[in-house]
Amino acid sequence: MDLGPNNKPDAGNVRGLLPRSGALLAALVLTGCGGGSGGDEVGSTSAASTLSVSVAACDAAAYDSGKLLYIVTEQRCAISEAGTTIQLRYGSPATEAVSLSLKLGQEQPGVDIPGLGKRQVGLFRSGQWRSFPNERAWIARDGAGLVVLNGSLYLLGGWTNGPVTSEVWRTDDVANWTFLGNAPWKGRHGAAWLSHKNQMWVIGGDLFTDVWSSPDGIQWEQATADAGFGPRYTPNAAVIADEIVLYAGQDWTPIPWCNDRPDCVARGNRSVWKSADGKTWTEILAQVPWEGRALIHGSVVHQGQIYLIGGGLKVAPPNERYQETFVEYTDIWSSPDGIRWTQRLPSGAFPGRSHFSVAHTAKGCFVSDGSVGTQAALSNDLFFAADCIRFERLPVPQELPVRHASSLVDFNGSLVLLGGPNYGNAGTSVWQYFP
Repeated sequence: MDLGPNNKPDAGNVRGLLPRSGALLAALVLTGCGGGSGGDEVGSTSAASTLSVSVAACDAAAYDSGKLLYIVTEQRCAISEAGTTIQLRYGSPATEAVSLSLKLGQEQPGVDIPGLGKRQVGLFRSGQWRSFPNERAWIARDGAGLVVLNGSLYLLGGWTNGPVTSEVWRTDDVANWTFLGNAPWKGRHGAAWLSHKNQMWVIGGDLFTDVWSSPDGIQWEQATADAGFGPRYTPNAAVIADEIVLYAGQDWTPIPWCNDRPDCVARGNRSVWKSADGKTWTEILAQVPWEGRALIHGSVVHQGQIYLIGGGLKVAPPNERYQETFVEYTDIWSSPDGIRWTQRLPSGAFPGRSHFSVAHTAKGCFVSDGSVGTQAALSNDLFFAADCIRFERLPVPQELPVRHASSLVDFNGSLVLLGGPNYGNAGTSVWQYFP
């Protein structure tokens, strides 16, 4: 229900599944955190740098961001309220074991693992949710960027239930946020946000055509003031073959952010563009085979291919002020390069919706929340597909807020979910799910 960005209504990671045995023991290659949705993995890998983990009689996975070490057990793992003992060994050959006792959901800071360094170590069970109220940091917003870079999580911009912002916030642990200042780019929401070549990127959004990058959320460089891909609201961007591929998004005619007229039309953009450096953009496909669409927050790269999952358009009905859902799509397409597209599913991926969020983890693809049928019909749904095609609804906590235009990202083997409009109840809480 947009009037425009300043006028809305009130209303990579380490992984390893350990073999089933009496006391599990596994060697896991350590890798740094991945980027935002559809972005690069950022970190280093060494075959000689391995971590062995022992957790009671359960299968588990270990994820290391360089700052956090999450141990995630299988869902059926029985751990008493008193907790369990975890043993950690690093290196090949392994160093002396470090033992610590943790309860489910507990984290212990400053655990010194010989050869690896200090980590905040947490123990979680697959399927577990937790939330942080986050009442003293950033204010409520939707359509913001959420990007992972070098083990930290960055919150960028967003619509703050009134104006849009260019605020930048950082956290290393999901719970504690630091304000880094206002970026030099114009405040916005619904941009394409990702990490690439050790930089976070802000690409278009809110019909802007500029492109910006930063290595730390503080120092920003404008790659171009006017990229050739043209004005788009909620474009998507993903990294393929070390290049940024931009696709989808919408605008309106006969005027931008069209409303209060009898002739407003939504246009889904069907051209695809790519860039190696964010400065020079080249159109690689004039018209995709799928219907033009937008209102997808984030992007997905699965097994080396971009996956386009659903989407929709919205427009103000004749002489109406607020924009409303015009069309919803439930098909799925994939492409290895942004040029060749294959339809993976003609329809029915999940109940139709717009303004939903997507993310990819080591386990597969996730679709979260969105407006179902109408813009006001917010949801708290979560869907998962290991193959990014056959989606199934996952159980969610009863208290999980309904929302749309959320921010969703894979952070150190977990999903971090936040944001939503003020006519939902997302507020400033930050939710974390361990697949």
